[in-house]
Amino acid sequence: MELRGCRKNETIEPEYFFHPKLKDRQKQKKGDLVRLHFVLNHTSENDPRAERMWVEITEKKLFSHKYIGILTNQPTYINSLHAGDKIDFEPKHIGRIIIPKGDQRWLDSGEKMALVSNKCLEESACDRWLYRETPDREEDSGWRLFEGTETDKYNSDSSNIRIVNIYSLLDKDPSLITPLRGAPGTAFERENINSRWIRQDRWPVQLKQM
Repeated sequence: MELRGCRKNETIEPEYFFHPKLKDRQKQKKGDLVRLHFVLNHTSENDPRAERMWVEITEKKLFSHKYIGILTNQPTYINSLHAGDKIDFEPKHIGRIIIPKGDQRWLDSGEKMALVSNKCLEESACDRWLYRETPDREEDSGWRLFEGTETDKYNSDSSNIRIVNIYSLLDKDPSLITPLRGAPGTAFERENINSRWIRQDRWPVQLKQM
């Protein structure tokens, strides 16, 4: 696939991440926003393996289902790409679409952020405990996610907590759709990745005043 403005070591990764169904990716049209995943083949130990960025579709090629779009945000790690650059891509490269309200995958907090323990983001790790506070910022969903073995000392170190988009969490673990529908004040836990989420109604969360 040709990516205009990309170096040879930068490509869109088509299959590594969870993505929408093929029929949904093929139905995108001019003006829609889609997220693409650009793989970084030569990175340092602390750099991500891919950079996920939004592209606005400006043209859909007839018969081939191929798209042309404009990069809408400035890359952090890819120096050869810039906001406004033209991108050629196919439905298989779409990592995420804007989910319309009314869709069963839609969440009221989907585009907002959560505080997530670094332990949850480790390879082969899973979220085992999460709760929702009343957020005090517009961009905050109120969700706090943990792997379950964190200590108070670990959680008190801000470097051990990441700010992550809610829909990005669903990319990694679609089973989170169940607890993430919970209102502020709710909490859920499970034993492992294959276990059912259980709501903790007696969890003594202290809600912030609105």
